[in-house]
Amino acid sequence: MNSLVRICCAVNKVNLGNIEKTYENISALIKNCSSNSPDIIVFPQLSLIPPSTKSIMDSQCVAEQCEQYIHEIALFSSSSKSCMIIGLIKEFNGEFLNVLAIIHEGQIIGYIPCDNTLVNHPSLLPKTTIFRCGKINFSIFPSSLEDIPISFSDVAQNGCQLIIIPSYSPVRVGTLKNTSDIIKNLSKSYGIAVAVCNGGVGDTSSPVLYKGYTSIFEDGICLNEASDSFEQFYVTSDVDYDIIRTRKKLQLNKNIDFKFDSNGTKKGLLRNISSTPYLPEGIEEQEKILDEMFNMQVDSLISRMKNISIDNLVVGVSGGLDSTLALLVCNKALNQMNLNASNLIAVTMPGFGTTDRTYENAISLIQALGGTSKDICIKDSVMQHFKDIGHNPNTKDITYENSQARERTQILLDIANSCKGLVVGTGDMSEAALGWCTFNGDHMANFNVNICINKTLVRKIVERIAINHPSKKVSDTLMDILNTPVSPELLPPDSNGQISQKTEDILGDYLLHDFFLYYLLKYNLKPSKLYYYACVAFGGKFSPEVIQKTLTTFITKFFSGQFKRACSPESADIGEVCLSDYSMPSDCSPEIFLSQLKYPKSNS
Repeated sequence: MNSLVRICCAVNKVNLGNIEKTYENISALIKNCSSNSPDIIVFPQLSLIPPSTKSIMDSQCVAEQCEQYIHEIALFSSSSKSCMIIGLIKEFNGEFLNVLAIIHEGQIIGYIPCDNTLVNHPSLLPKTTIFRCGKINFSIFPSSLEDIPISFSDVAQNGCQLIIIPSYSPVRVGTLKNTSDIIKNLSKSYGIAVAVCNGGVGDTSSPVLYKGYTSIFEDGICLNEASDSFEQFYVTSDVDYDIIRTRKKLQLNKNIDFKFDSNGTKKGLLRNISSTPYLPEGIEEQEKILDEMFNMQVDSLISRMKNISIDNLVVGVSGGLDSTLALLVCNKALNQMNLNASNLIAVTMPGFGTTDRTYENAISLIQALGGTSKDICIKDSVMQHFKDIGHNPNTKDITYENSQARERTQILLDIANSCKGLVVGTGDMSEAALGWCTFNGDHMANFNVNICINKTLVRKIVERIAINHPSKKVSDTLMDILNTPVSPELLPPDSNGQISQKTEDILGDYLLHDFFLYYLLKYNLKPSKLYYYACVAFGGKFSPEVIQKTLTTFITKFFSGQFKRACSPESADIGEVCLSDYSMPSDCSPEIFLSQLKYPKSNS
């Protein structure tokens, strides 16, 4: 009976950051629901890459993988008579759009944008496009669950008997009940059928909750409804034209030709790639930028101090680059506020890995700047903590390291309480990006002044201050700090009393990490492009193998460190690129990026 249209609403399980696995779930679901011979199979918006992946969605590698797998789905379904509607991210004229692919008999006949866009492309269909299935006219109207009451009344009044609403919205208490009531009332008011398919199975649980939900209503009657948070599912119902036709009149479809032109690929690279893209080329311009960054760090701290009426600052000083820059920022802030330099309580906390060199540099710098020095050895307190938790101090593992970092943070916060002060965080953007900090240890403070400055820039700012500082003692100390290997100093020194735990021996060179971070945060370049650009920029310094290894480390740690960035101290976004501009779930897989690095192409 061609008066019946069988519609299937299918909610696939998403795998955050792994489009290949999500594609496999979609394919399995298509196979299962095809047993009912549906005329239309509708999936949620962004079926292949959910909106909870946030900034990742605007990556070219996401668009490319979506493109690959939507064609795989079309090929897989070539023998099916069903019309399939599947959400993805697709690139049009340089713009990454949230779209719905319309697939029929193995062909992608067009894409419907889910958001308002001014992009023109032959394969982009208007949201008001009306399709015909049997005797029923239907329109696809992407929407969030919250916008359904006002979304499609005009479309419904202009000849459609069936409205299909792919969605991908978070849920709260009452969301699904409210949606069900709205769909019931709308389908009754317009005398039409409405099908909603909302994604969310397998999605992240922070900072919102997602839940798969489907409902099919016809003239106010619920034909089928289901929801699930953990396992993919589908519901199938027949919509009857003969029931709807008494309320609606037919409207003829428009004939649309679908075309797609490819411009091919270009070989070679006709542009300069700087190894320090976050700095201008000229020395004078670089100096201006470095001075401006430092002054903005100072201004942000002064603003926070004034707003909360605090005159005392507390900072932990290790003798390393980051705490040195934070110390210099604090010193200048107090100076500009006409407060005594002694209002800066600078705390040294030697532990099991502290070397004489870093300890003496820290003490020397504090004294030269006129800060109030507090020296608190943490060895006994950490050993007591080991005893309390039953940890063998001879086991130099993550517990051994993190216990020291957390003990230091406890000391700083408690000192700040005792003097009504503000704990100034020292961690930089590179460390935060890589998760190279201890959760609730050096990760935590009251206000962070370095978080928008990468490690390379920290070094350059300190170097500029060292060259120009009027005090020879300060200048000499800063120069020695600059020449000290970067290290958290959480493991004991070697037999010669030298630093044994060198960060760049573990992670790779910070020059590379900061290069990757810039192009990821500012342009969201795909990993193969990051690799290619790095090979161009660092061709004489690092081998392709080293670049690939470091990029793999960067991606892996960037994803795994998100849970630390999700609850970081407040700070001012003062740089051209900031981590706060790039958001993603803490439990997102890096596989979508790592998969591009298995066989990187030099001209990607």
